[in-house]
Formats: sequence, structure tokens, C-alpha cells
Amino acid sequence: MPTFDLFLPLTKVDIDERMVHGVATAEAPDRAGEICDYDSTKPYFEAWSEGAREASGGKSLGAVRAMHSRIAAGKLTDIAFDDEGKRILVAAKIVDDDEWQKVVEGVYTGFSQGGRYVKRWNDPETGMTRYTADPTEISIVDVPCLPGATFDVVKDGIVEKRAFAAPTVKQESPAPAPAAPPPPPEAPQGSSQALAKAALALASAADKLEKAVEENSRLREALGLVTPQVAALTKRVTELEAQPLPARAALRAASREWDGAATPLVGGVDAAIKALSDLPEKERTMALMKVSLSNPSEARF
Repeated sequence: MPTFDLFLPLTKVDIDERMVHGVATAEAPDRAGEICDYDSTKPYFEAWSEGAREASGGKSLGAVRAMHSRIAAGKLTDIAFDDEGKRILVAAKIVDDDEWQKVVEGVYTGFSQGGRYVKRWNDPETGMTRYTADPTEISIVDVPCLPGATFDVVKDGIVEKRAFAAPTVKQESPAPAPAAPPPPPEAPQGSSQALAKAALALASAADKLEKAVEENSRLREALGLVTPQVAALTKRVTELEAQPLPARAALRAASREWDGAATPLVGGVDAAIKALSDLPEKERTMALMKVSLSNPSEARF
């Protein structure tokens, strides 16, 4: 799990106010030979502190724990960004009695920031690894300082120097434990590129699908307008198809007329068709027109 913890000594302890002052992070090599990049880390500290301020209604500017454990030792009451010195200064109020006693006795010697790496890269100037930090908490810890290291203690307005408590023969700091569930491991650069391409393809597919849905809606609307017209046209065609052909209708009418005569003139429909076919074209046309006009068909619509 790509986590980090950067230790920086306490600078001042205010006994009356239960306040601890120091540096939360700085652009300087840590015990692991890495350097926290101030410019890229600053926005993450600002966002983290602002989130704590909103969640607490302005009562806390960041979580302060003990030894990166679940113990809520106190809260940040002030945070300042020193752009020129490339460091972040904090003031913490310790509310837990046991943890405060360890501060007063010099057992806790500094701040240690806990969180995750956003990114890491090689620093060509120093040959070390430079990284961007995303904090989740700041802890007071007992990491041994250099021999003779001291911190200022303020009591009743009087400032005195105190030495940190001497470490035991075998003193180990507990493994850092994140305050929140651990984030997933940072994906390799190749995987990140693949995920970016996949996300772009997914967005493109979603856009095409949205356009297809819109086009389908337009087609359905147009079909709703056309369907009644098609139905009416179909009905009209059916009615027209049900009507007999004009020539055959006329011949049937003429046949009925001739059949009712005293002497059959033609001899039925088939005979009338044959008689008409034997006439010249003009005479045949005139004969059909006369028969049609003398025997109009009934309107069917």
C-alpha cells in the first residue's frame, strides 16, 4: 500500500492552552530518502483541512492522532502555508489527557503526516524520489530526535527549553495505520493510459447511444403521424379493387338489357365481348361509352 509518513520535530508546547506547534511537512529529505514536493502537495493539504473545517462546523482544521493509531488525540486549530520556505506550519490542541501528558514529558517529539502518495517521480537534481502527498491525518509521535534536540515550553508566559525524553534501548514506532480505509494501489502508468482510453471509448459509445435513442424517438413520432394515413389509403384501395372494371361493368349492364329484349341482340356477356372485339377501335370505344352513359354504376363511397 503506497503510504508515507514524514517526521518533523515539535517546536513549541503551550502548557496553559494545551497547544503544540510545529511543521507538518516540508520540502526536505525524509528518513526514507524521499522529498515531499511542496507545490503539488499544498492543494491536497488545503482540501483536507477545508473538509475537516466543514465537517466540524469550523471547530477543527484537521485530525490529530497519536502514533498513527485510532486514538483521536486532538485537532488542528491553525494551519499556515509558507510558500517561500516550502513548508506547512500547524498548531494542534491536544484534548486527550494521556497523550497530552506524553507531550509535556517530552515523550512525543514531533509531528508525522500520514496519508497516501498521489504520484512519485525521480528528482534529477538530488537523485532522490520526489512525491506528492495526500494527507489523511497528522500524528504526534515518539520518533527519536537527534541527541540534544529541544523544544520550547510556554507556561504562564515564560518560555523554557526542554530536552525530549531519551529513547529506550529498543524503541520502535508502531507501523503507520491510516485513519481511513486504505486506497487501492496506484496503477502503473500503462494501466492508467489504458483506463483513460477505455473511459474515452465508453463516453463515445454513450454519446452514440444517446443520439440513436433521439433518432428512434423521432422515427416513432413520424410513424405515428403516417400510420393513420396509410390505413386510410389501404381502405380506399380495397374499395377500388372491389369495383368491377368499367368495360366489364358496362357489358354486364348491356347484357342485362339485351337479355330482357324480345330478341337477344348479342347473346350474353361473352358474345358481347366477342362482338366488341370485332369492331374497329373507334367504333368499339364509342359503343362502350354509349353503354356506360346509358347504364351508370351506383356510387360505392
